Amino acid sequence: MLDQNDEHYENVFRHSWATHLLEAGTDLRTIQVLLGHGDLETTAQYLHLSQKHLRAVANPLDALRLTSVADSQRRLRQSKP
Repeated sequence: MLDQNDEHYENVFRHSWATHLLEAGTDLRTIQVLLGHGDLETTAQYLHLSQKHLRAVANPLDALRLTSVADSQRRLRQSKP
């Protein structure tokens, strides 16, 4: 257990708070401002901690509707006059 006089207490608290903010959906830039970090790279250290955040990110390729080559060729033939 950490004592409030422990020199690491503040960093542990800030680290935990930032991770919870990230997992709650707060964007990294907002967390940077709240923590007073001058460099976004400093704040980005919290990204590796949040597996929940990583799993929640949507892959834009999943939204693509793909068709087979055969379907594309058939449609092309049907559209020609």
